[in-house]
Amino acid sequence: MKLIPEWYEHQNCLIAWPCNQDLYGEIINSARDEVANVINEIAKTEHVIVLSNKEHINEIKSKTDYKNIKILECKLDDSWMRDIGPIFYTEDKKLKSISFDFNGYGKYPDYSNDSKVSKFISNYLNIPTKISDLVIEGGAITYDDKKNLFSTKNVIFNKNRKQKHSSENIVKQLKILFDLDYIFLFENGLIDDDTDGHVDNLLCPIGKNKYLIASTHKLDPNYEILEKNKTDIIKFFTDTDQKFDLIDVPLPTKTKINNKNIISSYINFYFTKNKIILPKFNVKEDGEVKIIFERLFPDREIIMLETANINYGGGNIHCITMNVPKI
Repeated sequence: MKLIPEWYEHQNCLIAWPCNQDLYGEIINSARDEVANVINEIAKTEHVIVLSNKEHINEIKSKTDYKNIKILECKLDDSWMRDIGPIFYTEDKKLKSISFDFNGYGKYPDYSNDSKVSKFISNYLNIPTKISDLVIEGGAITYDDKKNLFSTKNVIFNKNRKQKHSSENIVKQLKILFDLDYIFLFENGLIDDDTDGHVDNLLCPIGKNKYLIASTHKLDPNYEILEKNKTDIIKFFTDTDQKFDLIDVPLPTKTKINNKNIISSYINFYFTKNKIILPKFNVKEDGEVKIIFERLFPDREIIMLETANINYGGGNIHCITMNVPKI
């Protein structure tokens, strides 16, 4: 079994249409407009499958170009496809998937529909799937092409996930399941992250021993956490005798919507065949980050889309998407 890095070619992109009125409140239509913009941009280069509750299907048709897009009726509680979708891997040169358990991050009571989405997708795509009782959201893990997997202790070992296994056993199972050499765990994620600290706001492997890592200035409350993360991962790569190149990506200036602090990171982006789709926050760091990405990905167009209203719900572009690898 082998995990497939996100920068490899995709056959589909999976997205779930926002439906949680309690989460978004009065800005839900603005969030849907932003999701539609993401769908339309991705659909220019890869096929997009949009899952939606029945009552929103006509709205999706009206807000998207409906070219290279397939809409599937599916009961949803929320819209974080990265967390509720299957994790794809290859085995015997075939694409397969695993469905981890999902418990609403251990804090939201309405997740019964979302917990079934992973199996629904695998069945629709006719991909064999394994069922695991580990509680793992897709945004809680990331991986490179060197048999390393990265996560956060405060997420996968959090008591609210109600894991049925010890911390040691969780690590052991993941290593066996995906034929990994190493699992590296950050201590913590961003402060006030609703997921308890998903790694897809902290780190993104991009190939050729390069890793994007979130950074910030000394006055930011996340400064000590991110500095420790960087120190710890340098030690990990050094101790395991691996080549690495860490590229700092600054967090955006703090923003608020309806007096709510928005937890944001440029690392929460999406790869397509010839583009990088980045969140845009209309702050001074936007330009700096675009330059960083243009330097790192000279063969890809860098697209920045406004996603503040999506972000209000607790995630961003990476969180609302799941790539289906092409093999």
